[in-house]
Amino acid sequence: MKTLTKEQQEVIASQMVLKSRDIDMIMINTLDGTMPKEYVLDGLMFYQAKDGGFQGGLYIDNYNTNTSVYQIYEAFRLLYMAGFTSKDLKNEMFFNIVNRACNYLYNRATFENNMWYANVKTNDDFAHAKIFSYTKENEEILGYHPSAALFAYTLYFNEPTKAYYKKALKYSEILIDDILNNKVKFTKYEMKSFNIFYNIIKELGLFSDKLDELSKVLISKAEEMVTTNYKDVECVRPLNVALYLNSEKLDKYKNEELDFIISSIASHGLWDHIGNWGYNNYPEEDSAMIKWVGAESVNNYYLLKINGRID
Repeated sequence: MKTLTKEQQEVIASQMVLKSRDIDMIMINTLDGTMPKEYVLDGLMFYQAKDGGFQGGLYIDNYNTNTSVYQIYEAFRLLYMAGFTSKDLKNEMFFNIVNRACNYLYNRATFENNMWYANVKTNDDFAHAKIFSYTKENEEILGYHPSAALFAYTLYFNEPTKAYYKKALKYSEILIDDILNNKVKFTKYEMKSFNIFYNIIKELGLFSDKLDELSKVLISKAEEMVTTNYKDVECVRPLNVALYLNSEKLDKYKNEELDFIISSIASHGLWDHIGNWGYNNYPEEDSAMIKWVGAESVNNYYLLKINGRID
């Protein structure tokens, strides 16, 4: 079993200063314990729009300067990675970020068939990866992603007395029934959100009567779809679709991928992004790949940390 050595960690820390965005620098310093998590709030404020949502390339592959549901998901994902919970609501900045974002989601964003559509029409006015084009095809591919994760993050970041919490709880019950009754497509994107959803409701002790059945369904689907060609852009990565799911088969694949992550550190000491925009429509993709070095390094460091792979 490979681990990230102290020397590799030192190189990562120094290279992040040179090669990453401010938000990624803050995240890596939060994850390695050299900076308190509250600085993440300052980093996210740069991307929060007047309407309470998030925009402006927080998630790198969409340059839209208008709010989209997917960018709110990215902000909440980072907050979760940094360790924020509803217990932090006494922090005024955290409260305002969460409250304003939830206000946008639950009162302004289009919500149909128990989900938000991840994309917005204005995406097409800015440079973006193909998956963020405003099309019916992408709507079907993304499905419950990132809505399922956003239901869970809402439950995780809000008190049970909050209206947003109550709405998320109601939508979560419908989601679970949709999963158990095979009413979803179980795309690799949906499975990423289903993993987050499952882990959070389990941690919060919600829907305990359905957790075992939900786990069995998700494990079965994950085992069917994972691939292990980790260098391939199209790889269905175990740590994406089964991060919080456990079976002998999935655990084996996840450990293999963790070994791959450590062995794939680039010569500059960080991780290059394994991905592309899916077409050649925008020259901005080149600059996005540079930004991804820092963001990819944060994601990989987090995966290694929560799986006990850091010395």
